[in-house]
Amino acid sequence: MILRGIDFGPCLDAAGLRGFMEDGYWFHRAPLIKRWYDFSGSTPVAKTVTLPSHAGNMPIADRHEGYAPQELFPQCVWWSRRQGIVLNAIGFSNPGAGQLFSAGLLKAHGKNPFMISWGSAAPERAQRMKECRGFTNILNTQLDFIPSLRKRLGLQINVSCANVHTEKLLAEEILEMLDVMNHLGIPLVVKIDVCMPLLDVLRIGKHPACDALCTSNAIPFGVRGDAINWKTLFPHGSPLAKRSERFGNGALSGEPLRKLVCEQIEAIRHVGITKPICAGGGVLRPSHVDKLVSAGLERGRDSIFIGSIAILKPWNIRSVIERAHQLLR
Repeated sequence: MILRGIDFGPCLDAAGLRGFMEDGYWFHRAPLIKRWYDFSGSTPVAKTVTLPSHAGNMPIADRHEGYAPQELFPQCVWWSRRQGIVLNAIGFSNPGAGQLFSAGLLKAHGKNPFMISWGSAAPERAQRMKECRGFTNILNTQLDFIPSLRKRLGLQINVSCANVHTEKLLAEEILEMLDVMNHLGIPLVVKIDVCMPLLDVLRIGKHPACDALCTSNAIPFGVRGDAINWKTLFPHGSPLAKRSERFGNGALSGEPLRKLVCEQIEAIRHVGITKPICAGGGVLRPSHVDKLVSAGLERGRDSIFIGSIAILKPWNIRSVIERAHQLLR
């Protein structure tokens, strides 16, 4: 996937797969299983940051510990390997863009292409746009200070976090964000989900500043009942809601999303959107890359991303990355 002349490759991380600074999590380095966590060949995407700090539901350790989760097994994340599903209620937990930039977020990824992810947790559109302009200004200052970053940095705009954006952002607001952030002069990738109306996807995908679409974010618990049998998956309700009321029901990723992502890719191509797509959701084995390609991903233009595989089937990480390179490079 080449955006504005930058080659991000055929496989990317889901935002935060390796944390903020690409240093990963403790289990990535655990004896016996650390061999599974070889992400070479996948382009890093830093965990989503907000302009002000945001607590979310996953306590973050202080700077001396690399901004990792304080809990070894965060309570706001639940998974079932048997079912191939993950629920999370993380909700943009981060210390804020200014603090992360000061700590070296933009210098932590070596000299290779990488992406960072930004979102706003503000409840009102006016405040979200204010944060969008503020983040753009602070990032632009960083880019002016390190001009070489413009040759290898991309920005994901996360407008579909099910744990934060409980009321869907309207297309008009996302288009306004693209207008503001286009002044950065770097690739802009809009992170959507399979619940977004196709007409909105079309409008966003045709905006000149939108370089690519990334789909799908985790989706809100209980939606898309036409395609997901929630009663079968969770006969007793959300396990996250039972842990804490503040978690709510959480957002679903993993196996059930893959079919929906394939259908969305087909629909996007059918309506004439030719922008690159970075697709993921339930990519747990190499054959799942084949399914995304069959749905419409093309060699040299599109890419996949990996996320829940690191929890559900980490022993397949290498083979999935290699398959993406075989089919999409």
